[in-house]
Amino acid sequence: MVTTNKMIRFKAILPIFTLVILMSPSTALAQAAAAVTTPASVPSRIAFVNLQEAVVTCNEGKQESAALIQKFAGKQNALKAQDDELKKLKDDYQAASAKLNDDERSARLKIIQDKQKVFDRSYADYQSETQEAQQEALNRIVKKMLPVLEKIVLNNGYTAVFDVSNPQTPIIWVKKEAMITRQLVDAYNAQTAATVPGAPPAAPPKP
Repeated sequence: MVTTNKMIRFKAILPIFTLVILMSPSTALAQAAAAVTTPASVPSRIAFVNLQEAVVTCNEGKQESAALIQKFAGKQNALKAQDDELKKLKDDYQAASAKLNDDERSARLKIIQDKQKVFDRSYADYQSETQEAQQEALNRIVKKMLPVLEKIVLNNGYTAVFDVSNPQTPIIWVKKEAMITRQLVDAYNAQTAATVPGAPPAAPPKP
């Protein structure tokens, strides 16, 4: 008997860049903040950034997101077709099960199980490929974005910058003026404007 709770249903894939941010508290963000040293007599100045939001909303991040969605659209459509076929086979089996003899029931079950295995492998491969592609794109952007963040840190005399998008950073409340995410995005867009095809004109970075 094929029960509903054993059926793997294909879930719509959310826009790729909304799912993952691969940064840890010991990465280059901390290194950028550590680049500034101040005498003990100078009061500390701390800023906060949502690095995930910066990567997602910068012009290059939007371009990468669109490119990845287009790249994997064919595989996503193929998975949807496989899932629709599986659902129909399972629905037909449930409707006709009581009228089938043992041989017919076994034959249909084998077809469903074989197609389920193919779908499971295809979906696992799809997840692995999309996650790898996401990480590569994120790493490219973050690698280029951190020097821009470091320049903001140096120019404004910050002694530390905390990433509020990192779940391991226990931030409870942040004053609006201390958030520099928009400043980082604007500065990064301005720096990469000439290298991102079709990007809109970058807003002038805030001082």
